[in-house]
Amino acid sequence: MLSRSILFMLIFDVFVFSISSSFWYEFFNLPQNLFFFALALIVITGFVVLFLKDNYKIREFNISLKNYYLLFEGVVFAHIPLTIFLLLFNHNLQILEFIVLNILTVYLSLAIYRNLFHLYLFKFKKNKNVLIMGTNKEARLIADEILNKKALKMSVVGFVDDKEEENLVKDSNTKIFNQEELKDVIKKYNVDILIVAIKRRMEESLLTNMVDNVPNNVKVYRMPEFYEMVTGKYYVSKMSINWLYYDFMNKRSLVYDFCKRAFDIIASLIILTVTAPILVYIGIRVKKTDGGPAIYTQNRVGKGGKVFEAYKLRTMYLNDYVPKAGQIGHTEPQDKDSRVIPFCKFVRKARFDEIPQMINVLKGEMSIVGPRTEWEDLVNIYSKEIPYYKCREWSKTGWTGWAQINQGHCVLNDDIAEKLQYDLYYLKHRNVLWEIGILIKAVFLALGGRHG
Repeated sequence: MLSRSILFMLIFDVFVFSISSSFWYEFFNLPQNLFFFALALIVITGFVVLFLKDNYKIREFNISLKNYYLLFEGVVFAHIPLTIFLLLFNHNLQILEFIVLNILTVYLSLAIYRNLFHLYLFKFKKNKNVLIMGTNKEARLIADEILNKKALKMSVVGFVDDKEEENLVKDSNTKIFNQEELKDVIKKYNVDILIVAIKRRMEESLLTNMVDNVPNNVKVYRMPEFYEMVTGKYYVSKMSINWLYYDFMNKRSLVYDFCKRAFDIIASLIILTVTAPILVYIGIRVKKTDGGPAIYTQNRVGKGGKVFEAYKLRTMYLNDYVPKAGQIGHTEPQDKDSRVIPFCKFVRKARFDEIPQMINVLKGEMSIVGPRTEWEDLVNIYSKEIPYYKCREWSKTGWTGWAQINQGHCVLNDDIAEKLQYDLYYLKHRNVLWEIGILIKAVFLALGGRHG
């Protein structure tokens, strides 16, 4: 929503997939009766895979070896359905040559375009100038978010004094303007975006001043709305939680509930069926490690604060660990946790240990997608230490979710409040198509061992 450049990148990617696939398909003289379906398949899967791997999020964009690898991984994944389809109908070995050359052509083309895009973004693209109405902590927060995300190509020209007692943006380098200067400031600094970060109800005189002096070409956003667009998180405050309540209640529908339940049942059955041999193998090895049970249950908190027993594959040695107040979350990285059985480190990264929770999904205690289902003891601590934490219990907790694919499942102490912001963003924007996308991305992350 913040850059048309991403749309051009998407169009270019579709063009590359189409032209490259058409050229090599004709070059190897592959079956003509399969051409149009094969072309549609690679274009659609290519777009979907790159979308799920965050190739079209400008706030995530940067040039690095990791992103080059992730792009290559995405291009390879995109060709898997096409490879299977062609080999099912034709056993010509030239199909494999076609796939290899197409992967290389598409990857090199996309990588070169992304380099050029990066050059344009940081060397030639015009900065958008942002003016913030307010001088409180919300104004400071959104200014910091803009400054920290260089790819947005936005500059904060200053703040308009909202005449509240709270003023957290005054320093020698900060420009603070009077409300009466609004028209002149917008003209002088060529303001493109005005962000309103005032907590109280604005007076009629200020509203009239903004209507009269903010030109049509200047986009106006509320601070929480702009914060969501830039971060993918929900801004948490007493007022925003009230807004969230109305958004959540107005989105309820029997159609959504039916579709979500159908999605849960179908997806959980597929996941259990596909992973059954792997789960049996892991269970046998865990059992042989120390003689303890391969599967155990743990009290987890679901929708409405209801406690249920969640099923998990055991990946730790037998222990009596109980979290304490002041030590919420995980106090050390999972790969350094001495309680984890060595061969189970990848099992945890790939989330195989949580696949037995599909049983909870089938029972209706959980959903495939939702806020992470947390341990009862941890929820009791979080609820006391983090404001509005209980709001995440408005929906069923999930095996994966928006927070999990952005932060991972296990986060450190300081990140629990941020995880809540992702959960509340999900509550506001939830829909079944988006949840299917979240699941697919979670599977990609798990297969790459990056869903930890």
